Amino acid sequence: MADSVSGTTVSGTTVSGTTVSGTTEARSRTAQLSLRMRTSELERVRTAALVSGETVAQFVREAVRERCRATQERASGNAEIPAGQAAAPLRRAERLVLAAVASRPGIRSVAAAAAAAGISWSAARGALDALVARDAVRRRSWKQSWRGGVRDVSAWELNVASADFEELIAQTAHVRLPPQSPLVEHSGRLPPQFWPLFWNHPAPSHLRLPDDADYVANRLVNGPSPVAALWASVHLPNDALQGCLRLRSTRARRRHLIENELAARAREAPCPAAAASVTTTA
Repeated sequence: MADSVSGTTVSGTTVSGTTVSGTTEARSRTAQLSLRMRTSELERVRTAALVSGETVAQFVREAVRERCRATQERASGNAEIPAGQAAAPLRRAERLVLAAVASRPGIRSVAAAAAAAGISWSAARGALDALVARDAVRRRSWKQSWRGGVRDVSAWELNVASADFEELIAQTAHVRLPPQSPLVEHSGRLPPQFWPLFWNHPAPSHLRLPDDADYVANRLVNGPSPVAALWASVHLPNDALQGCLRLRSTRARRRHLIENELAARAREAPCPAAAASVTTTA
């Protein structure tokens, strides 16, 4: 059985004969991911699992289950597809939006999708509607603490359980998204939506960045909120993030998130050696 997870293929995932315990099954799936997937593909799965608040094993198990269910429903509905027939090609705007959702988790609005894909708002709106109709993306909602209360938050995400997902995501292989604007480290008061995470602090509203970055980073990265961890990985300074890597309490999936962000910042930083190699002539 071959199943697609975030544009990658996890093959050979079969269980027959005896019944395996939950712990053994989780370890088995994680080992299969590590052995059968490239590093870049595994990081995409880890990021998607982090956004959903699940472990990698739980995320893969649920994706495989939904994929099998979708395939069975299609077969029972007499929607027979001839062997070798590919999914209908996506339009240019649809390829751009699908690539944006795949590479930049946490897109919450049509405007954000349009900016990430480099197209107009109306084109992004039509592309999202078309991708939802084809089960390539879906909108996930959850509850988030906000100023002493709770609010509803939603974001677009890949529907890796779709029967055609592997063929659709393959169409974005050569898509080039517009470069992102340089990320700016947050300066000033800690955003109010993260105050509940500092429940034992006498005055979370008094926390300031980057002065309190080391303390804030540990609580956001190792706290229960995946959204807080994502925000910290983007907006906190390098020294604070590297401090989290030195902590033994930092969980593996949060550690991978920080390592990926630090590597991306290093790639985008100007190379001092290149500037020094430029010589001037009188």
